[in-house]
Amino acid sequence: MTEKPARKERYEDILKQVEEAVRGLESGTLGLEESIDRYEAGMTALNRCKQILDQMEKRIEQLVQQKDGTLGARPLEAAEPDEKPAAPRRSPRATESPEVGEGGRRKKADGEVSA
Repeated sequence: MTEKPARKERYEDILKQVEEAVRGLESGTLGLEESIDRYEAGMTALNRCKQILDQMEKRIEQLVQQKDGTLGARPLEAAEPDEKPAAPRRSPRATESPEVGEGGRRKKADGEVSA
């Protein structure tokens, strides 16, 4: 009979365990022994969350603009100081348009913002 591979722990699932432990402790309805058990379980889950975050941080890559203007990917900790992070591409907002002033009001031809 073939064994199933171990299920990969998900950060979100472990974080729920931390949240459940906190809710139980904050409820004020637990006895001393159960409170200590919940605290230990919560701290164990919290430490596992930290381990997972550390592992994920090592995997994160930062896009950097090379000296020739092209974009390249490097591990976050290996980005050189003279390289600047690539600016994220995003669509302009209505308030960033030259024809639109603060609060989305249209600018008049002379540059004043209409009310």
